[in-house]
Amino acid sequence: MADSATATMSRPTIGCILSQFPRYDEAFILRELVELSRGPWELVIFSLRPCRDRVIHAQAKALQPQTIYAPFVRSREVWRSHGYFLRRDARAYWGSLDWIVSRHWRHPIVLIKSLILFPKIVHFARLAMERGVTHLHAFWATYPSTAAVVTNRLIGLPFSMSGHAHDIYMTSPALAEKITRSRFLLTCTEANKQYLDRLISDHQARVSSSTAPAGKVIVSYHGVDLTRFTATEKPDSPACHVLIVGSLFPCKGLETLIDGCKLLKDRGVAFRCTIAGGGPLEKSLRQQIERLGLGHEITITGYVSQEIVVGLYQQAHVFALPLVSRIHWGIPNVVIEALATKTPIICCDLPSLKELAVHGESGWIIPEHDPAAVADAVERLWKDPGLRLRLGESGYRRVVERFALERTGEALRRVFSEAIDRAAGRAGTSHQRVIKSAAPSSPRARGSELPASS
Repeated sequence: MADSATATMSRPTIGCILSQFPRYDEAFILRELVELSRGPWELVIFSLRPCRDRVIHAQAKALQPQTIYAPFVRSREVWRSHGYFLRRDARAYWGSLDWIVSRHWRHPIVLIKSLILFPKIVHFARLAMERGVTHLHAFWATYPSTAAVVTNRLIGLPFSMSGHAHDIYMTSPALAEKITRSRFLLTCTEANKQYLDRLISDHQARVSSSTAPAGKVIVSYHGVDLTRFTATEKPDSPACHVLIVGSLFPCKGLETLIDGCKLLKDRGVAFRCTIAGGGPLEKSLRQQIERLGLGHEITITGYVSQEIVVGLYQQAHVFALPLVSRIHWGIPNVVIEALATKTPIICCDLPSLKELAVHGESGWIIPEHDPAAVADAVERLWKDPGLRLRLGESGYRRVVERFALERTGEALRRVFSEAIDRAAGRAGTSHQRVIKSAAPSSPRARGSELPASS
């Protein structure tokens, strides 16, 4: 029987590239990482930026020991990695740098950021070899996927990627090429898949006469843990508790929500509103609240952990998200969380939203930039407890059908298992030879290349 060390070394290893880990407002990615960590493989996380968030979710803290950080340039080990690849295959090294420049020169900001990250990406490629990474996954289609492509060009490591929202609909140079080079791309809605399939087909038509590869884009809904986000009986209160959760960005429509609250107050509707989150708009939103005389009705909590957020959902009578569709995509994860606790939702429409909520059945859909619509919807639902109950129950059933983490997590692991199994035969001994040739000469060197989590 093989000893435990041999057994550990024989296990495949998935490397996950993120722009930043942990990150407060990426709880949906955290859940996927936790589910992947339950699979029959090792997991290592490469974070392109250090974490500076003040609030770190408990599940993220558990994964930090598996996370690798590195300085951008002020590190002897980073530049030692560059020397290694220049000696090993200078053509691949310079070709990777040329790929970044040739694909991004029309987008100067993206180009500059990619070049700044290049030293760290090359270093992570070497660490991936030393860690025996057998498959790489980029959790965004922007800089993490660029890192995955560069790593693939340097060491031939197969990769996959995830595309969620702004990273596929806004400036993302070479997106179609990245998808074509990848084993697969995970996306969180059927509407996203249709868009990406067209993007790939158009790219294939331009660069070759071959047909687009089938099955590249896979719908993988963001799951919610129904054992944590549980429904409880809503509090009996003389005032309606309105809740919104999320980072304070323009895409959330928070100004519209606050203006709607002013109308509710003018109408004499008893309510209190909790804005759970922090972000760049916090100061201006507080000023708006003060100017409208809503200081007693509206509370901004600042950043709060997922553990606290669950309790806020459970106490809320209505969840309202008057989002701005031109800068919002996909299915808002906070809407899924709200319905998991049977909290009825008020939301503006998105192409993907119908995959979760239907107006009057499992949600209440309102027009954008319309404070009166917000006030009308809150007042309507508050005065009709039966309607609130029906919307919450129907939305909850939809979450159970498509978004339960038990179901989405199992499907996620299955996708990765199939990809790793397919690659196992092709990776073979050549990959092991590369790993051995890149191994550090001493335990001390290894320790210096794998900085401790912060």
